Amino acid sequence: MSQSPRFRQVSAGPEASSLDLVQHLDRHFAKLATIGVQPDGSISRIAWSDEESSAIAYVRSEGESFGLEGRYDAVGNLLLSSPVPGERSLLVGSHLDSVPRGGNYDGAAGVVAGLESLRLLAEESGEPPPGIHLVVWRGEEHTYNAVYKGSASAFGLSETHILHNTYEGHSLRDAIRSQGFDPAPIDEARPALERSFIDSMAGYLELHIEQGVRLEREHKDLGIVTSIAGDRRFLVVLEGRFDHSGATPMGQVYRSDVNLALAYILTGIDQLGKQRREAGHDFVQTVGILNTDPELDKRYPDIHNNSVTKVSGLAYFTLDVMSADDDFMDVYAAEVHRLIWRTAKQFGVKAVIEQLDSSRGLPRLDPRVQECLRETIESRGSSFLSMPSGAGHDAVMVAEARHSGGGRIPVGMLFVPCRAGISHSREESASHEAVAHGVHALAGALRRMQSAQQPVPGEDGVAP
Repeated sequence: MSQSPRFRQVSAGPEASSLDLVQHLDRHFAKLATIGVQPDGSISRIAWSDEESSAIAYVRSEGESFGLEGRYDAVGNLLLSSPVPGERSLLVGSHLDSVPRGGNYDGAAGVVAGLESLRLLAEESGEPPPGIHLVVWRGEEHTYNAVYKGSASAFGLSETHILHNTYEGHSLRDAIRSQGFDPAPIDEARPALERSFIDSMAGYLELHIEQGVRLEREHKDLGIVTSIAGDRRFLVVLEGRFDHSGATPMGQVYRSDVNLALAYILTGIDQLGKQRREAGHDFVQTVGILNTDPELDKRYPDIHNNSVTKVSGLAYFTLDVMSADDDFMDVYAAEVHRLIWRTAKQFGVKAVIEQLDSSRGLPRLDPRVQECLRETIESRGSSFLSMPSGAGHDAVMVAEARHSGGGRIPVGMLFVPCRAGISHSREESASHEAVAHGVHALAGALRRMQSAQQPVPGEDGVAP
């Protein structure tokens, strides 16, 4: 296999025993499982909550225990770094927030693996490696009607309006302030990280559980991510008329039945999706909420007027479209909107469509970083797949960021298998031995990237 033009081959060097590493992983995941745990065993560490802050504080303490120095940016993203600065900066990390009633590995696996990769490098050289930083991004998950909140804020990519979004009655602005941080960078559309630090960034690595079943079913140790899906998320509200179910004749002349319209709309969206996939478009779509969200119920209290003895007069649902192809998502979303409005009109129903969120996809991760990861994995005799990510990750925001000279930050991602592909659930789990494979791959890739002979800042590190 040819050598990367940027990352040369280096010796793997001494490593801590696999048993010691797995013991470290056991301890970290056991501790994190107590932070935000719910009565049913699920995890809720919501963005800028006490629970998210406690989990981040634990990771900071662990990093400082072997010589790293911790600091927060303006909005609360954590950086753990060597006391000795490097000319260039490599970042490795992920997030520690969760979806409501989620699991203990989504995001956390990447943070823990990044932490342990820095520990391996520190043990190898006798001190924390200069220029390599662990980052813990705030608020990656879709709460407050936005994703990538911390990583987007770090690079000045957040939209100001998200500060007004609420979760359980509290605005994002108030949540950030409640944890001792400042929402001003989001207000002012400026980076929460120092511009000089952003300009020093020469690469970013993130490990994540796959949230799917390919690696497990194909018995592969790791996945090298080739692309990352973006999303377009919508709330659709259907407004009809409440009528007596017995006294009102059936049919569109007499009824404006939102539930009947809803059934035809959902079937139509499914059929449209099948047609576009058969035409070769790679995407998924999901109706996630159907008349059952406490926050939306406050906005639409008439939902509670639906009854077994009434023709339904109000309904709502969410639609999530995900693909790495942004142009397709925009075209397809417009098609879906026309289908919704056309079908609603047929049933005498009004349809109001609100865009909840929009995040860009990343059609291709840096090919040189992919090769670096591949070389590292092969040198250890581990097995892998090259594969797309159907879920979104903070890596997208890092790839969207720019140096002052206009260049991009090279980005790479690794997947580790998760049991039965289950995620966003209390059943979410990953073998710590599998995560250990990822730790060694991260450490080896960071060594290669740090040994690069050519400067990275200012160059375009991601193929368009």
